[in-house]
Amino acid sequence: MSQEETDITLNPYFSAIECFENLESLFHKQIVDFSKIKHELQNSYNKIETIMITEDLNCPFFVDLFQLKAQIIELIKLVETKMKPPQLNPHQPDIPKKSHQNKQDTEKLLNFVESTIETPRINGLTEIAGLWEAKKLLKSLLVLPRSQPQLFMNRKASNSVLLFGPPGTGKTHLVHALAYESRAVLHCVSAGNIVSPLIGQSEKNVQFLFNHLRSSSNFSMLFIDEVDGFCKRRTDSEHEHSRRMKTELMCQISRMEENSNMFLICATNCPWDLDPAFLRRFQKRVYVPLPNRSERHDLFRLFTKHNDIEISSNHWEYLIDKTEGFSGSDISDLIQQALNIPILELEDTKIWKNCPDEFYEPVTTADDFNLEEIICCELSDLPACSVRARKVQPLDLINCLDSITVTVSKVDIKRYEVFNMK
Repeated sequence: MSQEETDITLNPYFSAIECFENLESLFHKQIVDFSKIKHELQNSYNKIETIMITEDLNCPFFVDLFQLKAQIIELIKLVETKMKPPQLNPHQPDIPKKSHQNKQDTEKLLNFVESTIETPRINGLTEIAGLWEAKKLLKSLLVLPRSQPQLFMNRKASNSVLLFGPPGTGKTHLVHALAYESRAVLHCVSAGNIVSPLIGQSEKNVQFLFNHLRSSSNFSMLFIDEVDGFCKRRTDSEHEHSRRMKTELMCQISRMEENSNMFLICATNCPWDLDPAFLRRFQKRVYVPLPNRSERHDLFRLFTKHNDIEISSNHWEYLIDKTEGFSGSDISDLIQQALNIPILELEDTKIWKNCPDEFYEPVTTADDFNLEEIICCELSDLPACSVRARKVQPLDLINCLDSITVTVSKVDIKRYEVFNMK
């Protein structure tokens, strides 16, 4: 690097030092001109902003710069308060108003934190079919340190993990199952409920949420879904509020490294879109892939265990072969469509048989029935809660195969595999 290039690189630092020296001289001279002090504080703030924009987010002093900037903001607010004329009306003092406003802000933030709490929907990892490697790794990271702490003495336990993989593979289900097994208070957030249109409010939401969980006596799990929504790679067109939000989140993740009472899980379908500095914050990354052949078999069994389906082992094998490349969500959609076929047929049924248990079933050509049991009428003419649909047949599932659009292409799968090897 030439001397000229070095000078250009260091110019923002020299300029910032000059601003701080000017600010320091005002205090040494005991100058109480608040307008001058505010001017120098604003200059210092702008210089730090310039350095933070040009520096790598992963540089060792980035968090210090962020904290210094926050301190300057508070000093500017204090100076602005000093610049206001004194309140002459003793019945309307400023301090109670500010105190009341702070109380309202705190209540709003507490309400926000409470709104993120969810009850786990999955009662343990055993309720999730497949994903054996992911479940084993996540259990060792999150459940075992809580149930068998002696195994982790004299070693640093992980408290953050990034789940990545195609959509519909069970990332959210894993989080709920882990929260259930670890008895954690589960907080779920996404761009939809943490990002605010008010300037600065998004950063406040993030900061308050992390501080609240760090200070909580309960073990907490924070799940940020679709984290790529606000932590994408930096671009020239990136909005200022997005950059501030991302910076705040990264600072909070860095500060929780020594906290054993909370665990952070982020999930994304597009890990390659994430800011590299954000990716480096995670101690572990877990790939949640599409189900393999054995796992697809388990998924079919899981999704149909409460349904009466007449299907042979040969038909199962055929379906498992034909669903290669399907996600767990795709297989669930396939089964739901097949289960719906007998229901849709009821509207067109005109001939029913009255079964011994007083239920009415559609008459099919394969039925062996007695004419005395036959009733001819519309579905709407039958008593409420008295109709039973036919059983789902293998052909129902096979016919639905073509109607399911696979959500993940082979190109995408290769891209996930390449990212997983990094």
